[in-house]
Amino acid sequence: MSRAADVAPPLRLMFGGDVMLGRHVRDVMQGSGTHAPLEGVAPLLRSADLAVANLECALTDATNRWHGAPKAYYFAGPPDGGQALSDAGIRLVSLANNHSLDYDVQGLADTVRILDLHGIAHTGAGADLGQALAPAIVPCGEVLVGMAAFCDHQDDFAATDDRPGIAWLDLHDEPAAMDAFARALAALRAAGVRWTILSLHWGPNMVTAPSPHLRRLAYAAIDMGWKIVYGHSAHIFHGVELYRDCPILYACGDLVDDYAIDPELRNDHQLLFEVELGDDGLRRIVLHPVFIRRGRAVPADHTQRTWIYARMRALCRDLGTEAQMEGDVLVVERDAATPHE
Repeated sequence: MSRAADVAPPLRLMFGGDVMLGRHVRDVMQGSGTHAPLEGVAPLLRSADLAVANLECALTDATNRWHGAPKAYYFAGPPDGGQALSDAGIRLVSLANNHSLDYDVQGLADTVRILDLHGIAHTGAGADLGQALAPAIVPCGEVLVGMAAFCDHQDDFAATDDRPGIAWLDLHDEPAAMDAFARALAALRAAGVRWTILSLHWGPNMVTAPSPHLRRLAYAAIDMGWKIVYGHSAHIFHGVELYRDCPILYACGDLVDDYAIDPELRNDHQLLFEVELGDDGLRRIVLHPVFIRRGRAVPADHTQRTWIYARMRALCRDLGTEAQMEGDVLVVERDAATPHE
């Protein structure tokens, strides 16, 4: 048998940003069918070995909103959102965000039940702190992929030993954050997980680059042993950075939403991040342009992808990463990083 025949095909993980199925997107589902918001990108999601997203809403028919301090926005997708996610190919989601409890503890309980019903792994929120901190593990063939998720805002959503909520962290308390990261990593390693993903819902909305503080935390997580840092919350994508040959996706933007469009930041122009992994680590990252049109995610057209690619190349360059065109696809290769000090 030839040497080439012994080489295993790459493991392909597809990362999307926030999936928000409430408000107008919920109306789209009710008027045009459950699958309408994601059916345009479903073939791409399903083509991966594992598709991952941040579920930025409850899946519930509950009507009682969060019992704590009033919020500006409350997001509830319909219960059949679980079917929409599953049929689109999404098999792993983070619930550590500032909308998982928008419809109080009943909304979170409904979300967890619905995800479990459809076989969608989840982490970052639960009936108590132990469940919120419990990592999710998904088999991809003979390889295990695992994820733990944390959020740095909406501290009143924080789970406790006897209260449902999210895995909230004060990321400015770096020793506590590092301790939480280490405990989650140890649990995944003990379970035999090969590829470990640290999901972080962090930083402010609509900023174009990660702060030095967040970059420092990402480096520390990879120094600790995490293989992929998967960030979201900004609603727009940030550049990719490679550190010790590990990908840092600081902000994956949104996959679907109904948000107002900023004419300069153009938050309807988004990306899916395909991370290809080989036996020896990262091979490359393929960037797939997405456009959000009236509550639906669809492949970007030529004009949209030209804007997305130009912006992404500039953002990557600012982080010391070279993104190059391979045919009509934008790719970050394993050796695309400027060496760190």
